[in-house]
Amino acid sequence: MDTRRTPAAWVAWIAGALLLTGAPGALAQPRHLGSFGVVCSTSLRGPGAPAVAAQPEARTPPERLTITLLIDLPCASTVDALQRLRDFRQSHPTVEVEILLLDPSAFARLEPAAAKAMLTMDLGVPLRWEPGRLQALVVRSVPFFRLEDPRGRVVTAFGVPSLDGMLGGLQ
Repeated sequence: MDTRRTPAAWVAWIAGALLLTGAPGALAQPRHLGSFGVVCSTSLRGPGAPAVAAQPEARTPPERLTITLLIDLPCASTVDALQRLRDFRQSHPTVEVEILLLDPSAFARLEPAAAKAMLTMDLGVPLRWEPGRLQALVVRSVPFFRLEDPRGRVVTAFGVPSLDGMLGGLQ
């Protein structure tokens, strides 16, 4: 008896596995698997929404606030997430920022326009790779924002959220 699967059986098995692991409505959104199988979130900005820099960030952060952003360089929404963080930091210079890379070698897979945008963006902090921190975060989708206040309260979000809205979750 031959127990090997035919190519058609493999296709059906893989398609079934993908359907079972996808979140509701996730199939309607274009998905890209980034480094290590982490899903790249799409930019949540709709076609009529203002540009990232034009969206106001009006809330006042606590005296000490730490924002950690985890990115996968080839993800399409990474540039928008970095711009959102840069704009927020320019209006709130006392905020501590950490930018963690999922895979530093992914820079080689960047589209030229995205590479140029990231290289010319004044972020004020280095992009770091810390495998131990990445394991502790247990992230399935990027970009991933994590805000933590001095009391240890944490708010997290995926994609390109309003940081002002995330601050509301801390207050």
